[in-house]
Amino acid sequence: MSITTPDDRISTYSPVAATTQFAAGFPVFDNADIGVTVDGVERFDFTISATYAAGISTDAKAVFSPGIVGDVVVFGKRAPRRSSRFINGHALPIPDQNLALDTVEAEMQEAARENRRAHKAPYGEDGGVFTASDVGNAQANAASAAASAALAAKWAENGDIDVTPGKRASEYWARKAQEWAIGGVAGVGSFNSRTGPVTAQSGDYSSDQISRGGGSVEDALDAIEADITATKASLLSGIEDLLLSNNSGNPNTHVDIGTGKVRIGSVVVANLATLIKRLNATWAAGSGNGGLDTGAVAANGTYFLYALRKVSDGSFDAVFSTSATIAGVNVSLLAGYTIVKCIGVVLTNASSIIRPFVMYPRDEYTFVTPVKDAVGVSISTTSNLFALTVPNGVKAKAKLRFEFTSSATTNAGLLSDPAQGVLTAGIGDDGGNIGTMQVASGFAIGSQEIWTNTSRQIRRVAGASGSLWVWTDGFHFPCGRAA
Repeated sequence: MSITTPDDRISTYSPVAATTQFAAGFPVFDNADIGVTVDGVERFDFTISATYAAGISTDAKAVFSPGIVGDVVVFGKRAPRRSSRFINGHALPIPDQNLALDTVEAEMQEAARENRRAHKAPYGEDGGVFTASDVGNAQANAASAAASAALAAKWAENGDIDVTPGKRASEYWARKAQEWAIGGVAGVGSFNSRTGPVTAQSGDYSSDQISRGGGSVEDALDAIEADITATKASLLSGIEDLLLSNNSGNPNTHVDIGTGKVRIGSVVVANLATLIKRLNATWAAGSGNGGLDTGAVAANGTYFLYALRKVSDGSFDAVFSTSATIAGVNVSLLAGYTIVKCIGVVLTNASSIIRPFVMYPRDEYTFVTPVKDAVGVSISTTSNLFALTVPNGVKAKAKLRFEFTSSATTNAGLLSDPAQGVLTAGIGDDGGNIGTMQVASGFAIGSQEIWTNTSRQIRRVAGASGSLWVWTDGFHFPCGRAA
C-alpha cells in the first residue's frame, strides 16, 4: 500500500521577468483541475500543457501568452465528482483503483486546504460572509486596536486624573480600551495626557474623527461603537432557507416561497409562513396574488425573484422580474417596500408556464424533467457556442449529461466554459469530456457541471465531425445561501 505526504495542492511563483509557464507541483487528473491567480486576482487567459499516463499528469503547466510577472499562485480546483464506477463482481485493476483513490485524495486535500483558509465561527453560531473589503477593514481595525492599547497604557499611568471634567477616571478608560483592543475594535490616537474637550493637534484624532465624535473622548468612542455596529451588520448578510417550489395546486403559474429570512447589511426580513406568488399576473401585496413587476409572462423566460420588506411593519413579500439586478426591477407597483435581495429564479417553457423544478439548499436547482438542449446537432473541429436552458443574463453552472457519435474513431468531444476561450478537442490538445470513439459510429457519453456565459451558452468542439445530444438536468444560480 502506498501513501502520500500532506499537500495543499498549491504552487507559488514570483517572477520579476515576463514568464510564460508555471508548473503545477501536484498531480492533475483533468485540465480543468488547475486555477491560477496573479496578484490575488484569478486569471482565465491561459492554456494547460500536460501529458497524462493512466489518467494522471505530473507535468501540467499553466501557459500564458504574453508572459506575466507578479505573485503567481497555481492551485488545484478539482470539482468533486465521480470519474469511475466499478462493476460488482468484476476484476478491479490496481491502476484503476489507485486512480480512483488518487482523485478522491486530491479533492479531500483541496477541501481541507479551503477549510483551513476559511473564516470560522464558534460551534453553535452562524458564520458570516466576508468580502475582501471586509477583511481589509478588519486588518485596519486591528492596527487601530493596537493604538488603543498603547493609549490605554498612557492613560493608566495618570492614576485617577479625570480625562474630561464630569467623566470617568483615566483608569476606567484604560480598562475599556484594553477590552476593546482584545476584541479587535478600532481605537483612537494619543491625547498627550491633555484633559478637557480635545482640539485636534498633531498626534491626536484625525480631523474626520473629531468632526464625527463631537470633540470629547466619550463622543469619539460612541462614534466608533456605531461604526462597529454597522460593520457587524454588513458582515451578517445572506439567505437562510426561503426555498422555492412549484405550487401544488397551480404548478404552472404559482410559486411557493418557504419560510426563512434574508439579511443585507442592517436590513433584515423574515418570511414566517409559506408565501405564494403568481407569475402570470402583475404584482400585488400578499400571498396568492400576482408577482410580476411589469408586463406579461413570456415563453422561455427567466424570472428572478426578489425579497421585499414592507417599510411600515417589516413584513415579507416578493416580486418577480426579468432583471438580473435590483437596479433593473420596475418599482412602480412597489411603493412602501424595500427590495432586499435576489433569493432565486424560475424559468418558463415554450408554453409560457413554469418549468417544474426542485430547489435544494446552496442555490441548486433540478428540473423534474431533463431538458434536451441538443438533439443530434452537429459538432466539428470548429468551436461553436450553443445555448442551454439555464437563467439568462447571469452566469450559471449547468448540470449536464451528453452523448456523442462519430464515424471517426479515436475521436473525442469537448464541452467547455466560454470563459476558457476557444479550445481544441483531442488528447494532444485540450482533451475531451464526452469520451473517445473506439468503434466507428459508436456512442460515447459523459456528464459534467459547466459554467455558462451571461447568454446561457457553453462551447462545443470535437476532434472530427459528429453528432451531439445534451440533456440539462438543472443548474446552480448563486444567491448567497449558506445552507
